[in-house]
Amino acid sequence: MEIRSGTALRVVAIVFGVLIALRFLWIAHAIFFITFLGIVFGLAVSRAADWLEAHRVRRGIGAPATMFAAIVLIVALTALVAPSVTTETGDMRRELPQALKTLEQKFGGAPIADHAIALIGKELRGLARFLFPMISGIVGAVGGVIIVLFIAIYVAVEPGVYRAGALHLVPHRHRARAEEVVGALCDTLRQWLVARLMAMAAVGLITGLGLFALGVKGAAALGLFAGLLELIPFFGPFVSAIPALGIALADSPQKALGVLLLYVAVQQLEGNLITPLILERRLDVPPVLTIVAVSAMGVVFGVLGMLVAEPILAATLVVTKMLYVQDVVHDDV
Repeated sequence: MEIRSGTALRVVAIVFGVLIALRFLWIAHAIFFITFLGIVFGLAVSRAADWLEAHRVRRGIGAPATMFAAIVLIVALTALVAPSVTTETGDMRRELPQALKTLEQKFGGAPIADHAIALIGKELRGLARFLFPMISGIVGAVGGVIIVLFIAIYVAVEPGVYRAGALHLVPHRHRARAEEVVGALCDTLRQWLVARLMAMAAVGLITGLGLFALGVKGAAALGLFAGLLELIPFFGPFVSAIPALGIALADSPQKALGVLLLYVAVQQLEGNLITPLILERRLDVPPVLTIVAVSAMGVVFGVLGMLVAEPILAATLVVTKMLYVQDVVHDDV
């Protein structure tokens, strides 16, 4: 079979075009993930803007006002937690040296405090060369949050513009079906955000009750702190555990060990039970797929990949079910 030169050139051009596009997506994946998160939050804000518009509040005012109210709520919750955590941290600083001396007397040998200070100093010197990348990462994270907020506001103010723009890329004979898919995607992403908030509330409640049962001071504030930071994969739970461990260690090493086991258990429950079950109930996402998707995205793309793994999985399942299982295979879902 003879292949025409024009056909061969088109095939080669398509292959190279796909490779270049994939390479570009790989290099710029962070901005695509940030844009995706902005759209997700924008869909949530859009629902609130719809309600305000029904009560004669313009979307150009209602959407930014909703976003501002959400930011104020987060800041207020943080301010509610901060005094208690700060107070307990001050007590920890005063009581921790005595706890270390108790450990020295119990186990003997060289002073534990001196060893701890020497170890910390060594690690800090070893991390000095990573100072500028770390600062760059923090600045990039703050910039990413700002971009997400602005994208969310723009999407919420004029959702119809972006929806119509996406539908214009679809041929007229398939546009009705595409509109159904887009509507299902919007509902699914909103449901994911609700599911994530439910998981955060569950983690905060379980952590607070566990700390209270262990007799840790400021258990309620620490539980709220853990719930808020649950939105940030990996680093959030790690950071939320630090003050609780310090406060517990100031009381006794046994209590600190109990707190450590509590946080490990809560994170295992959240990642392998709570979130997968909530997503299964609200989004019909199988728990195994949730665990695999979060793990795989974390390995490939890091923390940002873990943050977007759940909504991307949910959106992918919606598209697969509607456009392949229903339209191609003709199975009911």
